[in-house]
Amino acid sequence: MKKKAVIFDMDGVVSDTQKFHAEVESVLLKEYGIDLSPEKITKTYSGVADEKMFEELFEKHNVTVPSIDALVSRKWDVMRDLSRGRIEPIPHVLTLIQELKKEGFKLAIASASTKEFINEVMKELALENYFDELGSAQEVKQGKPAPDIFLLAASRLGVAPEESVVIEDGRSGMIGAKEANMKCIGLISNKEEDYPATIVVTSLDQIKLAQIHAL
Repeated sequence: MKKKAVIFDMDGVVSDTQKFHAEVESVLLKEYGIDLSPEKITKTYSGVADEKMFEELFEKHNVTVPSIDALVSRKWDVMRDLSRGRIEPIPHVLTLIQELKKEGFKLAIASASTKEFINEVMKELALENYFDELGSAQEVKQGKPAPDIFLLAASRLGVAPEESVVIEDGRSGMIGAKEANMKCIGLISNKEEDYPATIVVTSLDQIKLAQIHAL
């Protein structure tokens, strides 16, 4: 089936902002006696909704917190301060986005970040005019690895899931794309590991338009 849309995860695929998520989350978790490095958080929870990640970890470590929502709110206050003026694009993503747009693909963001932060990233990277739709995990019932955010993006773009390709760096997003019946290109750092993506690349300049059409 001819592909009509490409749906991007944002943190770690479009912008280098996954590192800010992991840094802040690692510090907050340490306050509750949970010692997880930013690298471990990224590997395990990249793309997972904040509430789901904190709830899962607190349950696993038998930790009680007064309010998950308050903790998530605090995370985003720190995130905004930490990332302001420091957001950079992932290598080769701007060229890829421009090529896809020129080819006539519809483009969307499907991110676990808040809508406010997505808009901030789009503005800092001057990408507001490239993406047709911006989707946040706040807008769906279940975040990644559930398929909800990808199905929402396809619906807003007016394309079938089968006509969509997802570009993801997180395992949870790769699983969600598969559950949404979409092909997935996994942006990874270690090809020796097994990833639930249709194909994997270690750099975005390895993605070719003909390859997307052939998926």
